[in-house]
Amino acid sequence: MNQNFKAVDFSGSNTITDEGIKNHFKKELEAWQPLAELIWNGLDANATEVSVTVRRNDMGGVESISVLDNGDGIDFTRPLDNFRRFNDSLKRKSHSMHGSKGRGRLAFHKICNRAIWFTKFENQDAYIEVESSHLRDIKGTTIPSAQQHALLSTQGSGTCVELLNFFRPIAETDSLLSQLSLEFGWHLALNSGKRIQVDGRPVVPPAHTRVERTIKIDNEEFKIELLHWAQKLQSEKSYNYLLDSNGNVIFHMPSSLNHKPGYYTSLFISSSWFDAYSSDQALSQELQTLTTTKTWKQVSKSIVDFAQEHYREFLITQADEQIEEFVEQGDFPDYKELSAAYSEWRLSHLKSIVRTIIISDPKLFKNSNKRQRKIIIRLLDRIAVSNENDALLDVLESVLDLDQNAMQIFSDQIKKAKLNNIIKTIETLQKREMAIARISEIMRNHFKETLETPDLQGIIEANTWLFGNQYESIGAEEDTFTKVAERLRERVTGINELNAEDVEDGASLEGANRQVDLFLVRRTMQYDSLNKPFFKCVIIEIKRPSIALNKTHLRQVDEYAAILNRHPDFNGINTKYEIVLVGRKISDADYEINSRLLDLADKNEPGLIGSGTIKRYVKTWKTITEEFGIANNFLLNTLQMQRDSLEKESREELIENLQKQTA
Repeated sequence: MNQNFKAVDFSGSNTITDEGIKNHFKKELEAWQPLAELIWNGLDANATEVSVTVRRNDMGGVESISVLDNGDGIDFTRPLDNFRRFNDSLKRKSHSMHGSKGRGRLAFHKICNRAIWFTKFENQDAYIEVESSHLRDIKGTTIPSAQQHALLSTQGSGTCVELLNFFRPIAETDSLLSQLSLEFGWHLALNSGKRIQVDGRPVVPPAHTRVERTIKIDNEEFKIELLHWAQKLQSEKSYNYLLDSNGNVIFHMPSSLNHKPGYYTSLFISSSWFDAYSSDQALSQELQTLTTTKTWKQVSKSIVDFAQEHYREFLITQADEQIEEFVEQGDFPDYKELSAAYSEWRLSHLKSIVRTIIISDPKLFKNSNKRQRKIIIRLLDRIAVSNENDALLDVLESVLDLDQNAMQIFSDQIKKAKLNNIIKTIETLQKREMAIARISEIMRNHFKETLETPDLQGIIEANTWLFGNQYESIGAEEDTFTKVAERLRERVTGINELNAEDVEDGASLEGANRQVDLFLVRRTMQYDSLNKPFFKCVIIEIKRPSIALNKTHLRQVDEYAAILNRHPDFNGINTKYEIVLVGRKISDADYEINSRLLDLADKNEPGLIGSGTIKRYVKTWKTITEEFGIANNFLLNTLQMQRDSLEKESREELIENLQKQTA
């Protein structure tokens, strides 16, 4: 047979220059992409199997790569219609084919210097060669079957491409499988009978979920399959594919949900109704007719509704996951100052607002940094429970693209906040304002006879928020820790001694000696700005109201801090400490305390008189009441409470009311 064989030479050149060909390829083309182009060529030639084999030397370098398919082969009898046609292709009218410009086969020049195509078309064998230095020149000739590539010799048709003389490294098999999975995933999912292999291992579609629905319009059945990909495919946008009864793609169009962050889909619509439009002849005219029919318009609307429904479910899931991530990262308020039930409701309410915003505009928080998120979320929280709820609704309505249903949900949430949340907030502030007024009355008119125990102790334990928002959640501490702190306090020089110079004007030394200082110790688990847990130790030293704070008490606090710092129960790296010295007033004759307060005024921490590993504060009851008034000035003015009745209450009534929890 070979004796009668006469080779047919079909060599020739493209009309475009080598430089012109190279300019059509991206400079940053990745090494796996030329292989993908050769695989697509095989699939476009009706191949059901394509296998890639990478041969490496002992040093790990690539010696050659073969890409074998069992497709129809290359029609070398018409060279002007394939290899000698560049940036144009007879395949351009077929929606089922990937190649449309007739240039992907020459992408090999980005990774190696030489490519040889061995092909078998209609039982004839041929050899085609192209070198990267002369891309426009095609060497082609028919060959006897005995010279056919060994991998093709047993096949009825197909092509085997040999790539040689590599100058770029090729990734290992695992990496190639991953890249090709993202490139061909949608095609393999659509065509379950097709296989692609790399070094004997199959390329599989990337992780995805599949949702199906069947609709009936004008007695025609349409099956919709939506594949939702866990990650973005390499070169494929989110497309809708129209398939005839044989599974052939007759048309594809971009999905209306393209460019949605994190949302990647392939949607297939199959029906025998499309069979009438599956002929390649006069394809454009037929498809134009398809899109104007009443049936298609109803199908198209059903597709959009189905896709939008799935996308909304995706956004809800994403929003919930994103919100929980924000909570874990400390972007949401912790509401430690509130009761458990109210805190739970407040957090749930804020989550629902943030969820609606994320669903309406998924990019808002994805494009923000941690600081921006915290500001936005906490501003939303404050506005949602203030008398500016309607303003929040107006702002969101003007900025976000909310439909009528979403706006109604938002409106209901705001109304609920008005009814359930704002009232509780105002009630809490009212109670606290009353407590502040009562304390002021005690310190002004009843300080001489007020006792630390049980008078002040009961007041403090019911109102730890008095010393600042950071102390609002202070609770009872285990007995062991308290005893250690108290025992160390006893080492402080003169901690329980009282001198005449300490006594406030108008009070007697004898009366002051009948009173005792109040000492509270608490330790709680808290979280820093990076959401890392730490123990916070708070020690509150409350001097009896009948004495004035002076340098003696200041030195006692410093000494106590030094003792704590040396003790193993207090010097852990995950423990932070604060000592608060509280008295009715600072002595008029004292210089040291006021000097320390001025020195650290730039720290913007009221009362700070010592920084370092153990922070120290000095606060008077007057300062405490003033801080509350400043922090809550606007709300207190709007409440317009009447205080005239306070002076009518007796000392006993004042203390009894203050010892009730004001939360």
